[in-house]
Formats: sequence, C-alpha cells, structure tokens
Amino acid sequence: MGQGKQRKEVKSNITDNQSAKMTTSKGTIQGYNGIAAVDQKHQVIVEAQAFGASQEHHTLEPMLEGIKGRYRRIGACEDIYATGAIVTADIGFSNEENNRFLRTMGINAYIPDHQFRSRDPRFRHQKEKHGKRHQAHAKGIKKVIPAGEFTFDLKSKSCECPAGNAMWLVGDHKVYEGRRKLTFEGKLTDCRHCPKKAQCMRNPESADSRAGHGRQVSITYATGRTATDWMKRRVDSREGKAIYGQRMAVVEPVFGNIGTNRRLNRFSLRGKEKVQGQWRLFCLVHNIEKVMRYGALT
Repeated sequence: MGQGKQRKEVKSNITDNQSAKMTTSKGTIQGYNGIAAVDQKHQVIVEAQAFGASQEHHTLEPMLEGIKGRYRRIGACEDIYATGAIVTADIGFSNEENNRFLRTMGINAYIPDHQFRSRDPRFRHQKEKHGKRHQAHAKGIKKVIPAGEFTFDLKSKSCECPAGNAMWLVGDHKVYEGRRKLTFEGKLTDCRHCPKKAQCMRNPESADSRAGHGRQVSITYATGRTATDWMKRRVDSREGKAIYGQRMAVVEPVFGNIGTNRRLNRFSLRGKEKVQGQWRLFCLVHNIEKVMRYGALT
C-alpha cells in the first residue's frame, strides 16, 4: 500500500517489487531514494537509508530514529535530541503528520513548507521578475486565471471571481485537523456570457450547456493552531531563517561528492537490502575521505 493520505495499492514491478517509480529530470525511472543525514560541522554522514518510494514524507521518522539509535550505540549520548541538536530538512519532508511528530517529541527542527518563500519579503517579487518555475516546459495544459486572482472572504464563506460575479459555495469540508477546504463554482449564467470565459476556464464550452459547470476554484485555510502553523512560525522567525539558510551548504556538497566524484549516479543492485548496503558503502567511503583529510588530532 502507498504512503499517501488516501492509501492506494501501488503497482508492483515484477523485477524488483520493493522499488518505486520516480520522476526525475531524465524521465521516469524504477529505483530507490537514498536519504542521508549530515553533521553540519564536518559534513560527516551520521545516518543513511534507502527507501523504495518517490515521496520523502514517510522517511523522516525512521531517519530520525536511526540517528538517535546510532548515537546511543556508539555511546555518544542516550538521546541526541534532548541535547538541543538542530534538525533541518528540505520541503519534501514537510507535512502535518511530520510536524506533529516533531512537536510531540520536542525535536528542535526547521522544515519549511511550500509557501515559505512567498512569505519572505526578500522573495516577494520573485515570480513577477522571473515568472513561475517550469512554465516554459509545461505541455498539454491550458493556462487559466489562477485562484490567487479570486477574492475570498473566509468569514462569510464567499468568493468573487475576477469579473466581479459572486460564486456558489458547493463544498465545505475538513481536509485534516485544523484545515478546512472551501470549493466554489461560478453560476452558469455568469460564466456563459462572461468576456473572460476563454481565459478563465480550461473548457469554456462547459458553461454553454445546462448540464455543464462554471469555473471551479477552492481555497484551503487554517482554523486553529496546527503543527504546520507551529513549524511556519519557527521557519519564518529570524533565527529560523538563519539556521535553514545553512542547510544547502551543509548537505548538498555531500550528495555532489557522492554523485559526481564517486560517480554513484544510480544504484546497480535489486532489492532494498542490497541497495541500502550499496548506498551505505558509498556513504562510508565519503566519511573515510572526510576523516582522512580533516587532519591529525592533538
């Protein structure tokens, strides 16, 4: 079964049913996701695991448990997180379940969500200057007026389209704890004669039939103090921005060294146990190289 919110059966590969389909810059491949946790000061890998899944959400908890167990086994400390150790991870690890786990366990973590750049004043005009990412490569998808140009009133649960017409509230339900989703639909008579119909709807002809539908748009908003809201406050703080700003310089050179210098551009084995052994072997070589070049201890 998959790891998403709606657990569905995952199509299996007859050659290696522990692997997963992954979309990369070189197309869709069948493989594994190599995850590594890196020490900030020396760029030494402290934990490495391979997962047969393209999504990284569910890999955070086992990685954190692996780090804690490794520090305990070597006698460094009983609980590394009780010492105030800071954990940072990229956007791929951010969701409500992971943030709830971090808050419950009292782990000093900083993991941004997908909108953290838009909340930063330094990147406020980034999309206006450079445009949206990947838009030049989008194929077969008609661009329409985005939901951001619709006017929402959460207090009255109403919405107004860019043409100034009120829309119907057709859906109001809880997405998960502390989050609700409102879905609106344009009135057929308004959408049918709207001058912006061609720019607003992917299928403008749908409004010409009584059995059709007007433009649909939705908004998801917070209703309380969720774990994601807690993490947003941490990441948006001055201290959080300074801490997370160091992440790329800490972990990305490690993956660059393993992928480019050690030439591990893909796993060559099958089965999670063998792939994880190969991944950890390359991580071990990286650590030996770091220790060798660090210098003599006095």
